[in-house]
Amino acid sequence: MEITDFNPWWKTGEIARDYESMRRRTNFSEIIKYLKVRQVIVITGLRRTGKTVLMHHLIGYLLKNEVKAKNIAYFNFDFFVDDIEGIFKKYKETTDIDYKGEKVYIFFDEIQKLNDWQNKIKIYYDLYPNIKFFVSGSSSLFIRKRTKESLAGRSFDFQISPLRFTEYLKLKNKVKLIQDIVLYKNEIKGELKDYIKTGGFPELINEKDDLTIKKYIKELVIDKIVYIDIPEVFKIDEPALLQSLISIISSSPGMIVDYGSIGSDLKRNRKTISNYLFYLEEAFLIKKVYNFSKNKLTSEKKSKKFYPSTTSLAFLYGADYGKTIESLVLQNSAFKFFFRKGDKEVDFIDADKENGVLPVEIKTGRDIDKHMEKSLLDFIKRFKVKTGIIITEEYEAEKEAEWFGTKGKIKFIPLWKWLLEK
Repeated sequence: MEITDFNPWWKTGEIARDYESMRRRTNFSEIIKYLKVRQVIVITGLRRTGKTVLMHHLIGYLLKNEVKAKNIAYFNFDFFVDDIEGIFKKYKETTDIDYKGEKVYIFFDEIQKLNDWQNKIKIYYDLYPNIKFFVSGSSSLFIRKRTKESLAGRSFDFQISPLRFTEYLKLKNKVKLIQDIVLYKNEIKGELKDYIKTGGFPELINEKDDLTIKKYIKELVIDKIVYIDIPEVFKIDEPALLQSLISIISSSPGMIVDYGSIGSDLKRNRKTISNYLFYLEEAFLIKKVYNFSKNKLTSEKKSKKFYPSTTSLAFLYGADYGKTIESLVLQNSAFKFFFRKGDKEVDFIDADKENGVLPVEIKTGRDIDKHMEKSLLDFIKRFKVKTGIIITEEYEAEKEAEWFGTKGKIKFIPLWKWLLEK
């Protein structure tokens, strides 16, 4: 492919209509705040979640804000294997832009495919302050490690994730459902069933066929990461072991992982299991949550739960409904903790420093058991917090409770409402 193939706006003055028609992600409004600063914008995330689309939306924004078309250049290293020096040479030959003297915006997609990219960008960054770089990659560890090594102080990082439920509805032009959630309750619940299967992948939002969804997730996401992305970065010997671990975690979301026990079952040592789970986490296929403690070091040492990063993985590997809903809640939140001590367990702990600690339980049964709040109340008493949340199928209420002489609340919130109101 030629450089001009990647940059149609040099001729048309606008990005391709297919990109223009796609709704902008939440990350877009965050990133445009940093367009005028020198630092490299680093975009990472799971395959097929829209990093390339996001880059084109940023290009479209620049074009609409009177940046000359030829002063914006995009290159994708999935297709374009030239070195940075060669790219700049061809860029100048094709456009006659003096990138050493003019303000230019350079977008490098799938940058991890280029050897020693971080040091090469550093050279241009230091020599030519007029160049604004944007880079993307599918491997979090690879990008972060390289930016810390050579671009420390020279980059800002942004992670793009699968669509959250509100983003999914907006992308499907279902904004009216969000605007009146009571009126459109049944429609919302119908969309939620589809969202759980498609997992927040933008290309799947209108797909109804289960087999097509599963084929997409398996071949275009998992297999690409397991057999291409991770081996290119970590030089692993056993991609099949990665597949086994994905299957184990995705079929039983929220499992507490004992590295030694899994290693024994798979006939691998504990260190290998730990490393391979780390690779999957850094490739955005799984998420890890920690057993909550006010002492961060203690949380690191305690047992950990693992979840698939999107509900589509739980769907692919046949996880039961309750566990899939746990994955759904995690995908639509920033929770990093759960709590377990003895026979008491709380599904998630929101430990936001500004708003304090909030325990969150998930109960998918239709009947609300009056004893179901036991673990939640135990946590509330133990850590002296004033509010707890139980996410339910349909039940909605707010109960007063008293602990240590202080009145507090337990809120029961239907899942569909929590996803849209939180």
